[in-house]
Amino acid sequence: MITLVGVGVVLFFGSLIQRVTGMGLALVASPFLVLLLGSVTGVQTLQVVGLGVCLASAITLWSDINIRLAILLLLSSCIGLVPGTLIAKSLPASWLGILIGILTLVALGSIAFLRRSSLFVGARGTAIAGALSGFMNVTAGVGGPPIVIYANSTDWDYREYLATVQLYFAGLNVLSLLARGTPDLPAAGWAVAAGSSVAGIVIGNRLGTTINESIAKKAVFAIACIGSLATVIQGVSTL
Repeated sequence: MITLVGVGVVLFFGSLIQRVTGMGLALVASPFLVLLLGSVTGVQTLQVVGLGVCLASAITLWSDINIRLAILLLLSSCIGLVPGTLIAKSLPASWLGILIGILTLVALGSIAFLRRSSLFVGARGTAIAGALSGFMNVTAGVGGPPIVIYANSTDWDYREYLATVQLYFAGLNVLSLLARGTPDLPAAGWAVAAGSSVAGIVIGNRLGTTINESIAKKAVFAIACIGSLATVIQGVSTL
């Protein structure tokens, strides 16, 4: 019961922040879901929820989506999905938990300190961003940071970026679930995950204009750092 409540709280706030700032669901939810559900089920659950949240957002923002670029990023993501899947399936649970925590911390650091990079410019940059995103998504559920840096490096129009990444991440989560499988949750777990995510999106829609985006993003970083460190510590303690 306590676990289900924790999952509901994490997904509610993650979905709310995602709706308000365009990011945050994976960074906030991934480490905490790993702590609550384990390294495999936690990431898989996040991918299912992320698929629903991003698909709903993509439908509402469809007119602004650059479909060609979304497809190119998805194709590129397959480069990272293959080795990421092999690593995720071969590592023991403790080491996988440590990897997820470290990858999330690296993701947070890259957004904070590596806002732009020539590495992500041009066709090569698209391939690199997609490959890194695919690898990080299938292993830890946090495929967003490489795409954020890619968007900043290419001066991607924000309106188009916000819409296109919703379609991209919906597709990426489908590929990740096909590669790693779906989570083994009881009916109550599915109900909590779906209900809390929908509630977060609905309330995020209503509060989107009243919540300070800068403060919300700082909260994402602080909460995600705490969760990531806790995940690493738990993994080390169970070695």
